[in-house]
Amino acid sequence: MKRKLVINNVVSLISQFITVVCGMFLPRLLLSAFGSTSYGLMSSMSQMLSCISFLDLGVGSIVQTSFYKPLAKQDNVGIRNIYGSALKYFKTIARIFIIYIIFLMFYYSFINQNDFSPLYNITLLVALSISSFAQYYFGICNQLLLNADQKVYIYQIINSITVILNLVLSIILINIGCNIQIVKLFSSLLYLIRPLYLSLYVKKHFNLDLENYDGKNYIRNQWSGMIQHITTAVTDSVDTIVLTSFSTLVNVSIYNIYVLPLKHIKNFLNSVIVGYKSFFGKLLAEEKYDIVESEFDKFESIFHFVILILFLIVSKVLLPFVLVYTKGVNDANYANYAFSLWITSAYCFNLLKIPYTTIIFSAGHFKETQLYCFIECLINIVVSIILVINYGLVGVAIGTSLSTIYRMIASVYYLKRNIINRSYKHFIKVLSADLISLITFYLCTFNINMTELSVFSWVCFSTIISLICIAIVSLIFVVFYRDIFLLAIKKGRNKLN
Repeated sequence: MKRKLVINNVVSLISQFITVVCGMFLPRLLLSAFGSTSYGLMSSMSQMLSCISFLDLGVGSIVQTSFYKPLAKQDNVGIRNIYGSALKYFKTIARIFIIYIIFLMFYYSFINQNDFSPLYNITLLVALSISSFAQYYFGICNQLLLNADQKVYIYQIINSITVILNLVLSIILINIGCNIQIVKLFSSLLYLIRPLYLSLYVKKHFNLDLENYDGKNYIRNQWSGMIQHITTAVTDSVDTIVLTSFSTLVNVSIYNIYVLPLKHIKNFLNSVIVGYKSFFGKLLAEEKYDIVESEFDKFESIFHFVILILFLIVSKVLLPFVLVYTKGVNDANYANYAFSLWITSAYCFNLLKIPYTTIIFSAGHFKETQLYCFIECLINIVVSIILVINYGLVGVAIGTSLSTIYRMIASVYYLKRNIINRSYKHFIKVLSADLISLITFYLCTFNINMTELSVFSWVCFSTIISLICIAIVSLIFVVFYRDIFLLAIKKGRNKLN
C-alpha cells in the first residue's frame, strides 16, 4: 500500500512541477499579448465556468469514498454499480452545463458591461467551456475510480503531457497572431486528450461490464457531501465573483496574477494529498485505527513543516515576483504589498487545514461536518462583500483568511471528538512551532529586500530568502519533532544506500 503512495507522490510532484513551470509562463504571454482587461475577462469567465462544479453537490467525494470497500474486496459488481450510478449523474450535470453556458453568454454580453462586443464574449466563453463539458460528460468517473484505486499517477502522467503540449501550441498560436479565442479553443480541444485516455485505460484495466448495470442508484448517502461541496466551491470562487460584481476587470486581472503562484503551490500540495486520502481511506475501511493515528502524527508535522517553509518564502518574494512578472505591462498598477501579505496568509491557512479535513473526508464524515463548511463560506462571503467596497483586493483577502482560520480550528475540534481521539496539545504544539518559526524568520529577514527589478535579482533574492527560511524552520521543527525527522532522515539514507 505504501509503495503506491510513494509512486503517486513522486509522479504527482513531477507533474505539478511541470504544471507550475508551464503555468507561470503562459499567463505572462497572454497578459502581454492581449492586455490586462482581456486577461481579466478570461480569468473571470474561467472562474464562473468552474462554478458549475456546484452541481457536483459533493457526489464526487462520496463516489471516491464508496469505491474503497469494493476495491479492497475486489468486488467487480460493486465497482460497476457505483461507477454506473456516478456516470449517469455526471452526464446529467454535463447537460445542465450547456444551459449554464447559455446563461453566461447572456450575462457577459448584456448584464456585466465590459469593453468587448457580445460576439467577443460569446466566442471566448465557448472556447473556454469545451474541456470542462468533456470532463463532466465522460472523464470524471474514470478519474475518481483511479484515485480510489491509488492510481493517481495515471492521470498525472497524461496531465503533464497535455500541459506541455498546450504551452507549445499556445506559444505558436500567439506568435502567428491568433486572437485569444483561437488560442483558448485549441487549448480546450487539446485537453480532450485527458478524459479520452482515462476512458480507454479504465475500459482496458477494469471489468466494469456496464451492459449489465440496471440503472439503479447504488451510491449510499449520495447527498451527504452536498453542503460540503457547494460551500467549498463557493469559498474557492468567492474572491473572483465578488471582484467581478463589485470591482473592476482590472482588479480581477491583478488578483489572478498574485494568486497564480499561490494556486500552483496549492495544486502542487493537493496532488500529494490525493494519494494520502486514498491511503487513509483504505486504513479506515480496514479499521486499522492505531496505524491511522501514528501515520497522521507524521503527516501533520511534516505537512506543517513544508507549508510553513513555502509560504514564509512566498510572503517575502511574491510582491517582487509580480512586479518583475508584469514589467512592461502599464495598463494597471500591480504593486500592492498589503494584498500580497493577506492573500499569502489566506492560502497558507487554507492549506494548513488539509491534514485535518483529509482524515475527515477519508472517513466519509461529510454530512456530520457540513455546518462547519457553511459557516466558513458565510464568513468569507459576508466579510469580503463588506470590505471590498472600501479596501478592494485587500478586503476579499481578509475575508478568505478569516474563514479558513475558522475552518482549520473547527476541523481540529471535530477530528478529536469523532474520529481519532487526539489531545489538543498536538495541535498547540505544531502551531507553536509555526509561530516561533514565523517570528524568527521575520526578525532575520526584516532588512533584506530586493533592490533591482530584474529576473536575475529576483532569483538571487529568492535564493537567499529560501536558504534562510529552510535553515530556521528546519532547526525549530527538529527541536519540536526530533524523532519524526530523524526517522525520515534515516529512511532516506537507507533508500540511497
